[in-house]
Amino acid sequence: MSYKRIKPFFKIALIVIFSIFSFITKAAPQNPPENVEDYRWLYEKLFTETDRVEQPKESIKSFYIHLLDSDQNFPEPRHIVTANLKLIEKVEGLITYVNAIKKKYIYDILKANDRALVLNVKIHLKDPVKNSVSEDFKKFNEKIKLAENIWNEHRAITDFNYYFKFDLVENEADSHFSVSVLDSTRGPYDRNWGRNWTPITIAHEIGHMLGLGDEYQTLSGKIDCLKTSLMCSSGSGNLMPHHYYFVLRRLIYINGPHNL
Repeated sequence: MSYKRIKPFFKIALIVIFSIFSFITKAAPQNPPENVEDYRWLYEKLFTETDRVEQPKESIKSFYIHLLDSDQNFPEPRHIVTANLKLIEKVEGLITYVNAIKKKYIYDILKANDRALVLNVKIHLKDPVKNSVSEDFKKFNEKIKLAENIWNEHRAITDFNYYFKFDLVENEADSHFSVSVLDSTRGPYDRNWGRNWTPITIAHEIGHMLGLGDEYQTLSGKIDCLKTSLMCSSGSGNLMPHHYYFVLRRLIYINGPHNL
């Protein structure tokens, strides 16, 4: 069989596979998980009364998507304190991506000279365009440091000092994630990065690497969540208290829920 005959066959096969994937993903429940009411106490602590009253559907969507995590430890926010910190060097687990796929998150916990905890994500640019490795590295490094600033600017207050550090590394073996470089892409966050991404978009994508899910409907792109949230609006949203809670909770050893 000639290549010209084989090529249309592969196109048809890809269309069928994508259609099946789209059906499965769209069929995945968009409604809150069955146990969401068990965590309404947490929702009420993390979201303002204004958002809960004026945007109840949007705010609950921005909340419950982060319950779909392999780490089911959801303690009281007030328990995220120095006395409960675990002695760990790495955090890793699985989020539910596009409502159906389990994808990893991973970040190191380092100790700074001032004894602050450093939540560190290391990313490798896998296959930049030929003869532009240094240019890609330079531009992405500038953007990733701006994304780092976005994460550090509105940190939730705790009794221990912490900050976020995002690094581009030259060796894949030293990275948490190795991503291909494309001119334009929607991701996924752990496979492809776009040269057209803004620092805010990168801050959103690194949010996945830190274990946060997409709050909007991923395939349709429908914004059925809080538009002010970075994980809802990847081009214009802000980091909010619930984002920091769902990342920092993994640093303590108290099992949840603890509605005391």
